[in-house]
Parts: sequence; C-alpha cells; structure tokens
Amino acid sequence: MVARLCRLRLTLLLAAFRGPLSRVVRTLVVGILGVLLALALAWLPLLSAQRAADRAAIDTVLFALVLFFAGAVPLFANRHHLEPRQFGFVPARPAAVATGLLVSTVLSWPAIWMLLWLVLLGVLRPEWRDPWWALPLAGALALLLAVCGARVASALSKFAVPPRATGALRAVGALLVVASLPLVVFAGAQLLRSPEEAGVADAAAVLGWLPIGAPLAGLQAVLVGESAEALSRFGIAVAWVVVLIAIWYPLVRLSLQRIERPVDPLLARRSMGWFDRFSARPAAVIGARSLTYWARDPRYRVALAAAPIAAGLALLALWIAGVDAQHFALVPLPLIMLLLGWSLHNDIATDSTAIWMHIASGTRGRDDRAGRLVPVLLIGLPIVLVGSSLTVTAIGDWRALPAVIGVNLAVLLVSSGVSSVWSALLPYPTTRPGEAPFAQPAVAGSGAGMAQTLSMLVAVILSVPPVWVGVQAALDPEFASTMLALLVGVVYGLVVLGIGVLVGGRIFDRAGPDYIALTQTFD
Repeated sequence: MVARLCRLRLTLLLAAFRGPLSRVVRTLVVGILGVLLALALAWLPLLSAQRAADRAAIDTVLFALVLFFAGAVPLFANRHHLEPRQFGFVPARPAAVATGLLVSTVLSWPAIWMLLWLVLLGVLRPEWRDPWWALPLAGALALLLAVCGARVASALSKFAVPPRATGALRAVGALLVVASLPLVVFAGAQLLRSPEEAGVADAAAVLGWLPIGAPLAGLQAVLVGESAEALSRFGIAVAWVVVLIAIWYPLVRLSLQRIERPVDPLLARRSMGWFDRFSARPAAVIGARSLTYWARDPRYRVALAAAPIAAGLALLALWIAGVDAQHFALVPLPLIMLLLGWSLHNDIATDSTAIWMHIASGTRGRDDRAGRLVPVLLIGLPIVLVGSSLTVTAIGDWRALPAVIGVNLAVLLVSSGVSSVWSALLPYPTTRPGEAPFAQPAVAGSGAGMAQTLSMLVAVILSVPPVWVGVQAALDPEFASTMLALLVGVVYGLVVLGIGVLVGGRIFDRAGPDYIALTQTFD
C-alpha cells in the first residue's frame, strides 16, 4: 500500500508539468517563487543579525512559524489532499491506508519545499554541523512534525466540516491570512531593522518550549553544550509526533467507516441561504434569520455604517486636540466594537414583526438572546483580527498585539452582553420595517433617550477593567503583561456575555407576551 501511494504521489507531482502551456508556466513560476522564499528564510537571519545568539532567536521564530503554518493551512485549504475517504473502496486495512498516506505525504510539493528549506539551513549554517547528528535529528523531527500535523489537521477538517461548509471554512482561512499580513510585514521590518530587541529573544524562548520550536531549540542547546536542555526539547518534539500519530490512525479508521449522507441533487435549486449553514436548533435558526435580516434590512446597514463614521470623528477630534498618534491609535477599534455590540440594545423593537414567532413557539429566552448575537459576533470577530493588526502597525510595536486583541474582544463581548439584557428590559419604538432608516415613529413617552443613554453608559463602565489592563500592557509591552491582558479580556468578556445572555433570557421568558402587545402599539 505504501509503494502504491508513493507511486500515485509521484504521478501527481509530474502531472503538474503536463497539460496546457499556461498551466506548466504557472507551475514553474510558483516553484521558482517557492525556491526564492526558502532561500530568503534561510539567508535573511544572516543578513539581519551579526551575533550568533540573535541569529539563533530569529531562526527559532521563523522555524516555529513554518511548522505552525504547515499544520494550520490544511485546516482551511485541503481540496487537493489525498484523504482516507478516497480509499474506502480499496481492499486494504485502515492501518495500511494510514501508513501509506503518512509516508507518501513526503512526496508532495509542500514537503519538498520544506526539505529544500532545511537543506539550505544546513548549507548556510556551518556552525550547526558539529556534532554531526544534531542537525539531521532536528531536521527529521521538523519534517515529521510538519507531515503529521498537516495530515491530522486535514483529516480533522474533512471529518468535522460538512461539504457544504467548506467554502465558508476557506473564507475564514483567507480572512485570517489577510488579518495577519499587516502584522507579518511589520514584524519582518522590525526584525530586519533591530534583531537584537528583547521581544525576539522572548518569543524564541517561549516558542522553543513548544512543539513547533522545540527541534531547533534542541539543536541550539546541543551547540552550546546544554545536553539536558537539548534532551528536553527533543523529547517535546518526539512526544508531539507520537500524539499526532496516535490521533491519525483512529481518524483514518473513523473516516473509512463513516458513511456520508447523500446530497440531494435539488438542494442548490431550493437553497435557504443562511438556514442551510446552521443547525436546526432554536439559537442557530434565530441566528440564521438575524443574519438574513442584517443582509437585507437597511436599518441594520445604517447601524453598521455609523460605527466607523463615529470612530473617524473621534480620531479627528483627538488629532485636533494634539494627542500623540501612538495613543489615539488605540481608540478607533474599541469604539467601533462598542457601537457594534451596542447596536443590539433595541433589537426586539427592530425585529417587532417577527417576535411573535418566538413567543408562540415557546422559544427559550436564552436561545433568543444567543441567536441575535450571531450577526454581531460574525462581523465583529474578523474586524477584531484585522483591525488589531493595523492598530499594532500604527503603534509601532508588534508585541502589543495580544493586549490589543484582548481589549477589542472584551469591548465587543461586553457591549453585546449588555445589549442582550437591555433589548429585553427596555425596548422602545424604532423605525418600522420598510420605512426609511432615519424615520422615527411619533410615540409619546417612548423612553428612547433613557434606554440609549443607560445602555451605553453600562457598557462603557463594564468595559473599563479589561480596557485598563489592556492599554497599560499595550503602552509598555512585555510578553507576560500582554498575554495576561489577552486572557483578562477574553475571560472577562465571555463572563459578561454569558451573564447577559442568561439575564436577558430570563427577562424575555417573563415578559414575552408583553412584547407582542408592546410592539403592536408602534408597529
């Protein structure tokens, strides 16, 4: 089985050079670019650092990044991978299929590129050749980690994600790449300009104890005579390889035994939009309906457009006041997240024509609250990733990224949690469906001003603790403080969000019938 799959892999490799001339040229161009990238990754540390310790730190960081992407990319982009399910009709044991796929992965373009990069590292780092066994051991562990990680990630993605959701999964992967590009460019520029910064050494020290950086850290420990430390680093890498292999073989068995549900050929003709992409559970269905409304209803689009406009006005005011650019760069994104989460504070009134469905069907309040959060979180989380990368680029220090992400996530989650309570507690008249977005119903004593002011004030007050911790860490970034700020922001935001969903759901359960009577007065 191994020999057959290796021959199949070789055939697939050679097939890239057959067919139309445009395809062959495209393959050659991609191959040349890959060779240049491998050469750049191996040569740039020599160009940017003079001391051996600085070069070792840069190499460790780059080494860890390469192994990380080797395992992360197949989660989102694996359409051209050989998968266990494709061999379900072959009369072979699952263990033979698993072994064949694992071994034959070495004969793939990403694995060949990694082998080239490792060879270039060995050629351009003559100091790594003594003792002779350290470099081959580190390279073998790196290749094993990359191959096993890619196979397990691809199998998990294929096994867990249904075929109809693969497009959305690829979109998420592309979004993450776009979000990381500003950070990668900025970090690379900083690395070439000042490789002796403490941040590079700190990152290398942490990554060296993770599986993705342990092989090279073990090699560096061998070179300086730290045998015990080298054994520990190599042991971490070996242990992770064993774990990945232990996951891979059961995954192959489950994939070969699993029977796929046949796809209805008429599914594309009667697609239900977002409802096809969510499970048939109350909160998920409400989330799909809310996403449909956000895509079609101009009232929600106005709320989305207002957030960046408000952030731009705040930036203009800070610029006129003469605030330092490093400080006011932290302001726009949290403000956008605050307004985005706050836009749900009157969602029951905005959704007044459909609230009767939730009441009549006996939908639990917490499901209603959780479902209405889906559009805000689906829009806000990617903005947090992209915007945080741009923010640290403006600040000028990529070490602040975890703290900035923690601040923005906390503000988004806190404001969403407060809105989950407030839309159930104090709904007030709003623009009717089908009317102009800026039209307002003439209803006396609606309490709109009080509801808006109080909900915004509570969201701001509850956001102060994580924002304070995050800003302090971002202005004086150290690894421990920024990671603590990220942890505080995520945990604090999730706690407030969970409490908001539960409290808002309890209010919704008690006041459900009153909502129908209330919305009929201004609908």
